[in-house]
Amino acid sequence: MDPANIEKIQLSIDFREQRSGIVEEIKKLAGQISIEIKALPTGDYWIGDKIIIERKTITDFLISIKTGRIFQQAYRMAQTGKNGLIILEGDQLKIESGAMSREAVQGALLHITVFLGIPVIRSRHIIETASLLIGLINQSGQMPLPRQKQILPKNPGMLIHKRQREKLFLLQNLPGIGAKKGMILLKSIGTIENIVNTSQADLMKIKGIGKKLSYTIFTILHEPF
Repeated sequence: MDPANIEKIQLSIDFREQRSGIVEEIKKLAGQISIEIKALPTGDYWIGDKIIIERKTITDFLISIKTGRIFQQAYRMAQTGKNGLIILEGDQLKIESGAMSREAVQGALLHITVFLGIPVIRSRHIIETASLLIGLINQSGQMPLPRQKQILPKNPGMLIHKRQREKLFLLQNLPGIGAKKGMILLKSIGTIENIVNTSQADLMKIKGIGKKLSYTIFTILHEPF
């Protein structure tokens, strides 16, 4: 690692990340890094004006899929035109023992990585996360990064449509649903969280869903990984 490169690049950290312990780990591993703690408009870490990183623990990631928050955060990152990255931190066993199906998790990852172009990197713990951030800082000082395109318009009038799209992308990646059935669910129930908390019997009552699909939806959203 070249300290000269590290010194030239500012690492901005959202003030809420101070409790994670990662700031202290970064200082231990590379004290030369220039760190600024402040309120960031999106993401948890900014490397200069090039890269935005969102850090998620496994538990937080699963909750954010359920609520749809991860898609709001990912779309905001993509909208900046900067290069985005999500670091997924924690033990794989927490995903496998979580109350969310493999299909739901994979559907979320597919949308984030393929359709939004934001890679997701695994980290075992805060020490490894700190090491990843230092590696990013070092490499970003050595080579240019391609500027990502803004995938959504900034027109405030598109806000409702954008939020609908974020929710719809999660639902339509689940087996047997697709865009049409996903929109039926959103119009009937309203939010991802409400859909997760709706019983199979109530799902079956929604026109266009039926017995077989209601069973599929309920099973996918509630079976452990």
